[in-house]
Amino acid sequence: MMSHTHALKRFKYLAALAALVSCIQASFAQTYPNKPIHLVVPYAAGSTTDLQGRMIAEVLSEALKQPVIVENRIGASGTIGSERVSRALPDGYTLVLGSAASHLAPMILMAKPPYDSLADFSPVSLVTKYPNAVVVSKSLNIADMRGLIQHIRTNPGMPYGTAGPTTAGRFTAELMQSLLQIKMTMVPYNGAAAAVTDLMGGHLQLAIVDISAVAQQLSTGKFDVLSVTSKSRSPILPNIPTLEETGVNDFESVAWVALFAPPQTPEAIRLLLSDTIRKGLNRPELKTKIEQTGGILVVTSPKDLHNYLATELTTWRKRAQENGIKVD
Repeated sequence: MMSHTHALKRFKYLAALAALVSCIQASFAQTYPNKPIHLVVPYAAGSTTDLQGRMIAEVLSEALKQPVIVENRIGASGTIGSERVSRALPDGYTLVLGSAASHLAPMILMAKPPYDSLADFSPVSLVTKYPNAVVVSKSLNIADMRGLIQHIRTNPGMPYGTAGPTTAGRFTAELMQSLLQIKMTMVPYNGAAAAVTDLMGGHLQLAIVDISAVAQQLSTGKFDVLSVTSKSRSPILPNIPTLEETGVNDFESVAWVALFAPPQTPEAIRLLLSDTIRKGLNRPELKTKIEQTGGILVVTSPKDLHNYLATELTTWRKRAQENGIKVD
């Protein structure tokens, strides 16, 4: 058994080591950045997340005086690009713009997720939130959620499009099925835009996707938005009721976008990044661009992102268990 004296010496040694590491990290952070930063966007070029990634790259590059290179590494609802970053050096030069699809849903819906969102990443900042939208084809001729629910009960197994099998839209659909006692069949697309395109082309009658993909096509008039899944109505769709307003009690399911770094990235670097992003994205012209896609700007500190993600994981795991949502 370790003696009290030996234990005390070991404690002092570990404390000194921790202090030394902290000093090294602080010193390193003072010289950061001194070379280009790589920002991985694990979604397709032209997507809403990609748009935000390029805005973030712009503000970081301008403020930090170093190039910020956006890399689109798509696949598996954002988990392929995210996994790469989880294994990168923790020096602040490799970042990933993740989402609820890449950092929340897989932890709940996948039997063997490729990483642990809390343990395998260092949080930088929550960036935006997006409600999901329940969207139907004009050909369906349904005016509200009550009509849609009745239609699905009459036609059990109705196909619905979603941006991917581990996205927030899919999880929203699973929860809707449990709470409303309806049955739908998922049709996973490679991104929300593809699902909305098929909806407008008459190849799909129902989609549950984040509002950003819907906002880009609102002016076409080729579909109807029946509901949004946030607690309050969307500023760009003020006439569309929330699911709670249509009788689904205590329902909220939003997509979000957040910036992460590899695990053990120094806090000083992450604070610098989050502060720079907050100042940059709050510029009127950039904030307006985000709001026009249906997004709500919510730039946070690294600690607040950690707490938000931990709460989201706890809440949605509980809802999955309570409502019998099965893991793939």
